Amino acid sequence: MTPSIALLLSVATILLLLRLKVHPGPAIFIGGLVLSLLVLPPADTPRQILATVTDLQTWRLVGIFLCAFILSKLMEQRGMLTRLAHTLESIGPKMAMHVVPSVIGMVPMPGGALVSATAMKGLAERLRLSPAQSTYINFWFRHLWELAVPVYPSVIAASIVLAVPLSTVVITMLPVIPLMTAFGGIVSYRILRNAPRATSRNLTRRQLGKELLRASWPVLLLVAMVLAGVEAVVAFLIVSVAVAVQQRVSRTEAKEALRYALGGKILFLLFAVMLYKDLVGASGAAYSLFSDMQSAVIPPAAILIALPLLIGFAAGLSMAFVGIAFPLMLPFIITADGMDAYALFLAYVAGGLGYMVSPLHLCLILSAEFFKARLGDVYRLMIPPLIAVIGVALLAYLLL
Repeated sequence: MTPSIALLLSVATILLLLRLKVHPGPAIFIGGLVLSLLVLPPADTPRQILATVTDLQTWRLVGIFLCAFILSKLMEQRGMLTRLAHTLESIGPKMAMHVVPSVIGMVPMPGGALVSATAMKGLAERLRLSPAQSTYINFWFRHLWELAVPVYPSVIAASIVLAVPLSTVVITMLPVIPLMTAFGGIVSYRILRNAPRATSRNLTRRQLGKELLRASWPVLLLVAMVLAGVEAVVAFLIVSVAVAVQQRVSRTEAKEALRYALGGKILFLLFAVMLYKDLVGASGAAYSLFSDMQSAVIPPAAILIALPLLIGFAAGLSMAFVGIAFPLMLPFIITADGMDAYALFLAYVAGGLGYMVSPLHLCLILSAEFFKARLGDVYRLMIPPLIAVIGVALLAYLLL
């Protein structure tokens, strides 16, 4: 069987398992086994598994994830995010509807939109927003940072899968933040322009700045360290320890955060993603598929959009579209002249926005359920800005 056909069967297996509600970790692992057994000699499969388990890059990724989840849990435990939300209401209720989820979204947490939804509920009621409107604003602005800020695991994973510096991925993806803010803001402006006035807390600029710094300094410090070139796992570890010391975290809270980070499903997902990446490389499947697509005259732009978008939508997990789609698209993104930044931007935007609208996306499900909104009503608000962002990314890839 040709590597291209084996690869497509592997991806189809993963999508089918996800459709059957198998967790992404086992689904990706089984998909990797399908690819290996169809292309490589049988003895190579256990050797490849062992090589992935003992690979330094695998453990580097695990270390970064552990520290990232520990940090998010510590900040949640100490109420830093909730306090931040209440403080931000002083800048004005309508502005706070955008700022609260976006600031809380700077910290990666599974189902984290529920945290910002809880903080925003009273304000949304005072502004008389519908369930779908409340869900849209909370969900969209909660995810402004996820495709570019290095506190998010998928950004880190992209740098590892592509074998490029983390700072390169961050700098390449930074334009997506103003794009999502602008196009998402057009929709939210139309929602809020007729909303009634609501009173806000009165804080001086000095008080506001002090409260913002108290609640958000861990994320600001982490981003600054990563952009300065500090190894990601070291930066996460330093900031996590600093938060624990500054917040006087108890032993019980520290143990709870560690248990949260050591969840078996998350660790297995990381291993499965790295194994799949290694198997795609060992089988030569990505380059075989690239060659076949060139022969079929399929435009690279169509592949860069369709493949990550489909996988992101099917999995509802940012790590899944990075781990599954990016190894397949290496020939498009990493060329003989180096990394094609516009190809990376287009593929990442397509995968990320496919993941955002996935009905398996935990943040979307929890946010809609919290506000009692119908997903169909939320989609009607989300689809136009999503298409606009992908359209800009496509134009940049084709014209620049």
